Amino acid sequence: MKLKKTNPAIIFNCYFNGLSIIQELGKNKIKCIAMDCVRDIGTFSKYAKYQKCPDPLENEDGFVHFLYDFCKKLDSKPVLFPTNDHWAVAISKNKKLLSEVSIPVVADWEAVKILINKDLFYEIGTKNNYLTPRSWNLDDLNNLNEDNFPIVAKPIYRRISSNEDLKYITENMDRLRFNVLKNKDELNAFIKREEKFINKLIFQEYINGMSDRMYTVGIYANDCSEILGLFTGHKVRGYPADSGDCVVGECMKVPDYVIENTKKIVKDLKYSGIAEFEYKKDSISGEFKLIEVNPRPWSWIGITPACGVSLPLIAYKDSCGEKVEFIESNLKDHSVKYVKIVPDFFNCNRNYKKDYHKWTMSFSEWINDLNTEKIVFAEFNAGDWIISIKVLYDTLVGILGALRNSIFKHKNTK
Repeated sequence: MKLKKTNPAIIFNCYFNGLSIIQELGKNKIKCIAMDCVRDIGTFSKYAKYQKCPDPLENEDGFVHFLYDFCKKLDSKPVLFPTNDHWAVAISKNKKLLSEVSIPVVADWEAVKILINKDLFYEIGTKNNYLTPRSWNLDDLNNLNEDNFPIVAKPIYRRISSNEDLKYITENMDRLRFNVLKNKDELNAFIKREEKFINKLIFQEYINGMSDRMYTVGIYANDCSEILGLFTGHKVRGYPADSGDCVVGECMKVPDYVIENTKKIVKDLKYSGIAEFEYKKDSISGEFKLIEVNPRPWSWIGITPACGVSLPLIAYKDSCGEKVEFIESNLKDHSVKYVKIVPDFFNCNRNYKKDYHKWTMSFSEWINDLNTEKIVFAEFNAGDWIISIKVLYDTLVGILGALRNSIFKHKNTK
């Protein structure tokens, strides 16, 4: 089938990462289909039409068959943008089949499998000096001494496509996403307490610092593993503060050796598609360590168009056969910020009081902290007023629900 500029785009998992892609492609007159198993925020965008589909987390075969049949009926091959792990896994594993009727923006399964399974990636990372932290599996823990602590316990993977009901496992992997263990006593207690899930976890050297020590190298690589778009940025605040997803991010340069390390991995794994390389800069040593690689768009990819390197648009154009020259973000540090303004407001005015008091701010301090040359608001962007109304409505419902629960709890304690 001949590729055309009129190829539609199908975006999967339509949370804010998916919404950002929908808005960027939609603004560029590209037809978007928001395909998800639930009505997440991106499915309400004025730039997309919602299409419900099976959930690959528990029905991979059903999802793949549905997607194949859906794409086959379209006039042009759609470009596929999976934005969460289990969607990327399902499409990557079935890439050859789906390529008959679509253009998947995802790497081959050989590469995705390595990146999704952190134990496998860290093993390869140690062998090839990918700047990954030192890691241990369950059998290695008896050999640890006190000098190895603190260590972190975290899931080998949090989400993967399957034909089983994995929601119980997924919920617990989310719960166990980041556990700092300070000594052998804490380690032994943790192993005993989490015995049911312990074989799904990996143990790793702790890199000092909160979530503001996290740096992102975001890339798009073509089928020859040539990087055509490169963004570098810094997580200003996450929630929870120690390890949470990005709530405020900004453009920021990283050292050359970090960029070279990223390029080496892309070439070594023959990677193609969008990816986020997450590095953490140790607050004591200043070293950058590669924490993980997400083989798909990440939560704040919406900053990249404002930085002159629109990874969604670059990926779409290259996938549709248009010639794309390499471009990278080269703006002044801190000059562009991406903000999920509603959660950041509540975090800084309330939630960080218990989580990380240093980030608690008054309203005026919060406003001043966000001041910069250009700002991208996740909830209020691209003239997509339906999204803004939906966010404000959900926020109001949440506040009223919390007040009702508080009043009910107060009455019951009298």
